[in-house]
Amino acid sequence: MLPADLLVQFEPWRSGLDEVPRVPWDPLLWDGIAQYYPWRAFGAESLASGMIPLWNPYQFCGTPFVANGQSAIFYPFNLIFWLMPVARAFGWSAWLHLCLTGWFMYLLLRRIGVGRFGATAAAVVWQGNGFFVAWIHLPTVLCTASWLPMILLLLDKTVVRGRTGWRVAAGVALGLSYLGGHPQVFLLTALMAAAYLICRFWSGAVVLAPLRRLRRLAVAGAAVVATAAGLAALQLLPTLELLGMAHRSFVPGPESYDAFLRHSMPAAQLVGLLIPHAFGHPALGNYVGRDNHAEFAAYVGVVAIALALWGAVRFRCWHARFFALSALAAFLIALGTPLNWPLYHWVPGIARAGGPGRILVLAVFSMSALAGMGADSLARRAVKRSSSALAPIAVMLTLLGACYWAYLLLVKPAVAAVKPSTQPLAGWEGVRAWGAVALAMGAVVALGRPQRRRVARAALIVILAADLLLAARRHVHVSPADWTYRSLPFEAPRQARILSNARDWPIDRSPIAVLPPNSATVYGLRDAFGYDSLYLARFRDFAAALQHGDPSPPLNGNLLLARLSETYGLDMMSLAAVETVVSPVPVRGLTMERAGTYYVYSNPYAWPRAWVAESALHVPSHSDAVATLARLGPMPDCVLVTGLEELPGEIRGAERPRAEVTDLSPNRVSVELSQGDGGYLFLADAYAPGWRAHTEEDELPVRTAYLAFRTVAVPADAQSITFTYEPGSFRVGLFVTLVASMLIGCLAACQCVCRDEQA
Repeated sequence: MLPADLLVQFEPWRSGLDEVPRVPWDPLLWDGIAQYYPWRAFGAESLASGMIPLWNPYQFCGTPFVANGQSAIFYPFNLIFWLMPVARAFGWSAWLHLCLTGWFMYLLLRRIGVGRFGATAAAVVWQGNGFFVAWIHLPTVLCTASWLPMILLLLDKTVVRGRTGWRVAAGVALGLSYLGGHPQVFLLTALMAAAYLICRFWSGAVVLAPLRRLRRLAVAGAAVVATAAGLAALQLLPTLELLGMAHRSFVPGPESYDAFLRHSMPAAQLVGLLIPHAFGHPALGNYVGRDNHAEFAAYVGVVAIALALWGAVRFRCWHARFFALSALAAFLIALGTPLNWPLYHWVPGIARAGGPGRILVLAVFSMSALAGMGADSLARRAVKRSSSALAPIAVMLTLLGACYWAYLLLVKPAVAAVKPSTQPLAGWEGVRAWGAVALAMGAVVALGRPQRRRVARAALIVILAADLLLAARRHVHVSPADWTYRSLPFEAPRQARILSNARDWPIDRSPIAVLPPNSATVYGLRDAFGYDSLYLARFRDFAAALQHGDPSPPLNGNLLLARLSETYGLDMMSLAAVETVVSPVPVRGLTMERAGTYYVYSNPYAWPRAWVAESALHVPSHSDAVATLARLGPMPDCVLVTGLEELPGEIRGAERPRAEVTDLSPNRVSVELSQGDGGYLFLADAYAPGWRAHTEEDELPVRTAYLAFRTVAVPADAQSITFTYEPGSFRVGLFVTLVASMLIGCLAACQCVCRDEQA
């Protein structure tokens, strides 16, 4: 279950197929095969060899791997990628989490007093909602959001029972949600959990004086947060460290707030709640709405919306009011209303979320819960043979019909004028959904005989599921196994680097490129560039020097992409030890090795991956280093070092020592020196805090060289130097997580002993 049909639009895989599938380009689905597959494959390979991959040497000349939260190495259920073939594990992971989150929703609804029928209806709607379907190829979204109902269930028990065990359990669920790997979805999950905990304490569930109630709320909140932070510390602390060094710069102010609101949901696209593809279907290439279709996918089914409206009105429970207000608030925030202002300015992390649209996941969750309450209420009224249910049902059907005809008369002609649909998909789904509503509501209300009630309930569940499954058509990509990163038809050196070139990278069609970023990771090749939501800002400056301009496409700042021309930085590329260049267009200045549908070049000017310089030019700051490099360029006998403290390391012999890289494990690099005569060792691997260097006897300070790389002053008589990546943030986080895990285990054991004694 991978969008490999997008991958084979690129060379070198395209020319190896007899027939290339014709699929519209979708930059969001592209992440599933261009980011998550390489990361999961690299993580599984490293864990199988007994190593935690703290560093990824195959992207950006090296970049932190664990610190990128989407690597999700420590999420327990990601072991499935280690236990079976990675490509096959994506489908099983999605199936597992859909089962889990449906079960969690069922348990939550049963907890708040909904019958089995209503809880099952809510679980079905939550499992198959349009948000999950649209994001299913990005596994971190589902892995993170699937824990939301379990978190609320445990928080409810925390409030009502007030025991430490339930607080810790809620913290564990919250920590697992963070380890799932999607920071934005986790932030929204935590936001709803906090709102639920606060509102539940003041809902009358706890009969205490206001001051004591406030104190218990503070204790419960602190326990949940501390447990979650302790459990996730080995992932959380490295990510926070990387955020301080990452390329994503954020300057708060009116301009950034306006840019945030520009990614809000247009009010017209609310019709997508009733007609799932009112603005076109991304798989047909005719989507004309704002941003990507997945950003505003909130379809839960027309039947489910009717049930949710009924549940919000008729289900007599505090939870119905909470979920109704939550859904309303989420929709208002997604639409870009002033409700965004306090969230943007007061809630840490929301300002970096990119836009308010993804809060729709909370609206979808709330509507799913309300749909279960509505189904339960209708079923109970049918048992009582109450005719009062007919009037509100008729009103809801009239409302939904009016919205549908408004779509036919107003929205659909406007969409067709922009980009005509290649098939009448939206109109057919509207007719089908309308008929489903009439059938479901009529069946549940009209059946008065006891022997027919089970049939009516089963029919409603089937209709809910069928509505969502029909809306999910064409969204899930399933590709042949041999389309997933076929073997390369050319050879490339393993120790040196490869650089892939692109003619363009638009957002509305398949880019023209060869071996797109991150692909080299799958083959164990070291790519000079890459694609990630968090990478080192200093390396971006080096990439800009190589590219002589912005190294990212206009609409994707997370992607570093070479667009080589006659003016590209050959000296910078050679400094980064790039020996092989693949390109869809001819490139001058390099030696051609292969020509055809794409070109393979060797770079005869590439510098060694490790070499020793006679001297060093020290500059005090990174900005000074950028200016100096632009003025002087790389110098064969000198290393440009950033830092106030100068490193002594002049050559003492008659000739420079030769350096050879011998150890290539992800977290470790060893360099053998031909003779111990001092100098400055330059290693064309990216530098980040946490890299340490040592000889047989001493540890050496590692400094930044040429904006982004590593250098050390070689002491006399040193025969080898070993670099190891040991970030302090990970070591501290690992210690905190181990302590927290032991405390959680001890608490669980004590709870079991107490229960046995009571029994």
